[in-house]
Amino acid sequence: MGKRQHQGDKMYIRPSEWKYEFGGKTAAKGRKAFKRLPFDCCALSLRPFENPVATPEGVVFDLVNIVPYIKKHKKNPVNGEPLKLKQLKKLHFHKNKSGKYHCPISYKEFSLHTHIVAIKTSGNVYSYEAIEELNLRPKNMKDLLTGEPFKRSDILSIQDPHNFSEDRNVTSFLHLKKKGKKSESESEDTKSGLQDDESIQKVMKQANAIKRKREENVEKKLKHVPMSKYTSGACSGSFTSTAMTPITQNQIRPMTDDEIREERYKEMKGNNKTKPGYVQLKTTKGDLNLILYVSKAPETCHNFLELCETGYYKGIMFHRLIKGFMIQGGDPTGTGRGGRSAWGKKFKDEIDKYSSHSKRGILSMANAGKDTNGSQFFILLGPAKHLDGKHSIFGEVVGGLHVLDAMEAVETDTAFNSAHRDRPKEAIRILDTKVFQNPFKEKWVPAQIRRKQEEEKKEAEEERLRTTVGKWFSAPAPEVKPLRKGVAIGKYMNLKNIKAPKESDVKISGSKRRKKTAWGDIGKFF
Repeated sequence: MGKRQHQGDKMYIRPSEWKYEFGGKTAAKGRKAFKRLPFDCCALSLRPFENPVATPEGVVFDLVNIVPYIKKHKKNPVNGEPLKLKQLKKLHFHKNKSGKYHCPISYKEFSLHTHIVAIKTSGNVYSYEAIEELNLRPKNMKDLLTGEPFKRSDILSIQDPHNFSEDRNVTSFLHLKKKGKKSESESEDTKSGLQDDESIQKVMKQANAIKRKREENVEKKLKHVPMSKYTSGACSGSFTSTAMTPITQNQIRPMTDDEIREERYKEMKGNNKTKPGYVQLKTTKGDLNLILYVSKAPETCHNFLELCETGYYKGIMFHRLIKGFMIQGGDPTGTGRGGRSAWGKKFKDEIDKYSSHSKRGILSMANAGKDTNGSQFFILLGPAKHLDGKHSIFGEVVGGLHVLDAMEAVETDTAFNSAHRDRPKEAIRILDTKVFQNPFKEKWVPAQIRRKQEEEKKEAEEERLRTTVGKWFSAPAPEVKPLRKGVAIGKYMNLKNIKAPKESDVKISGSKRRKKTAWGDIGKFF
């Protein structure tokens, strides 16, 4: 006997002793499992409703299903109590943009954990939280949408997660009990299950099929959409907001248009296979032919090509001209302070260390500081290396240098205090733009999608090899079909091509006696 032999002794009977030694409470036999009916389903058909109506107890039916039943049986199919058509009240559920039911006041989506109520006088459906905060506490007993007065007794509880009534328990529905009633000879274990198991399974199969179809459609849409490395933020948003449906898993979101363009720019930059762009500016002094360095400044070239193709530069004047330095344009206001990019916002500089403002005809972007590029550009009339590292060089004049000479010869306003200083006295305008080659119009697939496509092709090829006979050797033999049916031997032989030999072709060779040789003849070994 040890020192601690009586340490489990108590002055009272423990729960384990009461359960195992003194009988305890016996487990309930034949207890039915609670199966909650979703709030958006008809209690008669067990399917999502389209025209919801409610009984005075708050049981929801579809009008198409309940009317024929009441006319025939004149009772409630759930509890068997008498029910008339005039007792039904039409409900008005509201949906959000995603097609889900929600409260029209708090905009919170309904779920299995939402306390949902309806007002008898108007039929509008709200969350109990909105009714409690805006009607019951301030004692403002008017409908929140229509303004109709109502009493506290006019509030119907459609779904209460804290009170599981038998009106929402599928296992206690009277019409399902009669439909799925079993014989008395079955065992108690079988009777303890759900009586309408087959009908429930049919509804669940249909719901799962619809869910799978939706998921497949979403997968097909996202199959050709590159995914970002960032999440959608819905999980954290639902954690901090009561108006959002709770989400417990982070989901990777698709890439935005800006992210897709940025990925394309990374592939094009520094790539020798990237094609340049070719543009012609038709001005009042002549035509300027430009080459765009897409491999050095892809985003800047893309912006310039998009503005040229949309006709943004048509009619815009060159508002600034400094002889021996540069001529600037691209501002629709003509003040040097306007202009926007093809995407409506400023974009970053693209500085190439191997490019320099070293000669006449260089095409570069004008800006108001770092990363403030828009639509304005300038063309050098002479070397200006002090601009290196401050402005993005994205092209060069390759045809029409004599047009630059004509532009430079135009007189400008040289007054120091003038608001139009360095403005040409004779307006030099861009009449039209013509794009000869735009590399961004060519079809491009993101690297992520290309990898997926290559993997799918590889899997399809492996599957083909697995199902093809003769995949284990280099040159599989073609399939040979039998030429003669009903014959076991020689069924692959074509008898039409077989000819009998002529007698002249047949040679009967007699037996020749081998000549004896001496043992020492070494030739017999060869």
